[in-house]
Amino acid sequence: MLTSGELAMAQSLFKDSVDYTKIKIHSEEYLPFGLQPDNTAMTPNGEMYFNPDYYKEDFSLLPNDQHWFIHEMVHVWQYQLGYWVKLHGLLLHPGKLWGLLGDPYQYELKPGDKLQDFNMEQQGDVIADYYCWSAGNSTRSASGRRVTSIDIYKSVLSDFLSNPNDRKLLP
Repeated sequence: MLTSGELAMAQSLFKDSVDYTKIKIHSEEYLPFGLQPDNTAMTPNGEMYFNPDYYKEDFSLLPNDQHWFIHEMVHVWQYQLGYWVKLHGLLLHPGKLWGLLGDPYQYELKPGDKLQDFNMEQQGDVIADYYCWSAGNSTRSASGRRVTSIDIYKSVLSDFLSNPNDRKLLP
């Protein structure tokens, strides 16, 4: 169950595209036997899994936690719209581990880009970076990016911001 602060953050972006009553935030790792890196959250099935050392009672209170929460909420949104988060995560992350595909979080926004042009992790950071900037928080994303101009974000996210229910926005 989300706190009132977490719910307000999520609803400001995802509106009615997400069933908020189905979201659970676990203070436990998703992967068994310590396979999940401690500083990594996973949201493969519409629920968030955090290492107990990184779990927060309320992710809406601090800027870094807000960014992390919104990033994971993007995976909830993707999952609830029918995207196979678990499968695509499996395909993206081994490449990062073995240096095959580069960093799945790294992104660059260019004029004409749309949200659906980005992979699931990039979408998470693009939306979280936008949220943090619009909330007056200069937190860096997982990729180390700092938002310098909100206009390109508004352009890339225009379809999402007007209708987050649109499945065509998925990667």
